Amino acid sequence: MQNEYRITIDQPIEKLMALFLDQDNFKHWQKGLMGFENLTSEIGQKGSKRKLKIKTLVGIVSMTEEITEVHLPHHWKATYRTKGVVNYQSNRFRESEINTNTGTQKQTIWEATSIFKFTGMMRLVAAAKPELFERQTQQFMDDFKSFAEDGTSVNGK
Repeated sequence: MQNEYRITIDQPIEKLMALFLDQDNFKHWQKGLMGFENLTSEIGQKGSKRKLKIKTLVGIVSMTEEITEVHLPHHWKATYRTKGVVNYQSNRFRESEINTNTGTQKQTIWEATSIFKFTGMMRLVAAAKPELFERQTQQFMDDFKSFAEDGTSVNGK
């Protein structure tokens, strides 16, 4: 299963990257995130790993994130693994400008590709309810946009 996503955020790429990379911000835009643990001493670099604990519709899921490519501010890739699911996530960022009544405003266009591979029972879940996987990335992106533009947190704080 592969899905493509795109969102435009009314913030310059520098500010967007600062928010995106700061682990303390994850709770504000990753709905269901209960916590995380860094498994490597390097954080946010290629090869670094984190264990994530996420509350989902089907229960609490523990997964491992491994960052596989970092070319910021324009490209960031990671692989997420949990029982029966591997998600290859590719994120691309580019800045653009628009003219407004008050002048020129910088925006960041975020494009993401999610590729899910399933084994065992998760194949059946994915076949029966593909929207569970299709909507998750778009929801994170929408929530990140709200956080970056307005400071709105999925935790209401």
